[in-house]
Amino acid sequence: MPIHPHLDGVLLDVAYRGSVEPQILDVGVKLGGPAEVPLAPWAIGALVECVNRGLAGGSDFAPEEGHAMLEAGPTGEGATPAPGELGPDYAFRLSVAGMSPRFVRVIAEHLAASGHPHPVRALSIVGSLPTDGSALSVRENLLAGWLDDPAAYPGVCREPGFPVVTRSIPRGATMRVTLAGGRMDDVARELEETFSAWQSAVLTYPNARQEGRGVMDPHGSFARTRTELYAKVSLFDHAREPARAALINALARFHRVVAPLSSVEIAMP
Repeated sequence: MPIHPHLDGVLLDVAYRGSVEPQILDVGVKLGGPAEVPLAPWAIGALVECVNRGLAGGSDFAPEEGHAMLEAGPTGEGATPAPGELGPDYAFRLSVAGMSPRFVRVIAEHLAASGHPHPVRALSIVGSLPTDGSALSVRENLLAGWLDDPAAYPGVCREPGFPVVTRSIPRGATMRVTLAGGRMDDVARELEETFSAWQSAVLTYPNARQEGRGVMDPHGSFARTRTELYAKVSLFDHAREPARAALINALARFHRVVAPLSSVEIAMP
């Protein structure tokens, strides 16, 4: 049974090969009935943000190579749902680049509960590049195996560019980053949004016991000095290694694109 319970019995159609070059990614979702709110469009919007924040490359692509854009499909951004935004069938067309095949799992798990109160019947995630059996390719049989593996998420990027200190704490999770130069006030909002995107990305990651979906306080708190930013969530129950890898990846993208970091400290149970 998949770690994410809502994917048990879902019909999967997956054919994706990662590349630094942009490609089209067609994502289809079939629900058992109309959703109460447009969870699927909201999930797609959050996932696009995660790719753009460096959370999709893992150990396969540099975090700054990740790019995504919704080319077609509902967004769920209106005050009231427009026709088609509640399903029961969705079709999204994205442009993606620098996305690890293991991020396909993250997409599937985020969409797995998007039909509430109805179940998801089928998921289709198909890229425009043909699969070739390489480590950058994934089909539905490989994805099905990953769904049972608590470690099969995007790995940590090579050489993030800053030292990382990891500490153990009894509860919650914290992050402390120090700029290599400049003022934190100038980049704090970008860094806070990077942390929030990390929270979104690991939403469906397994818990620390690696036996079911984890949980995290969705509201982070932040404090800063002239050169440091401190972030904290009071509730955090996710497997440490994949969640830590995701945060390092997001910070590596920030380091290379926004402002260089001199040090990072991450504390988790």
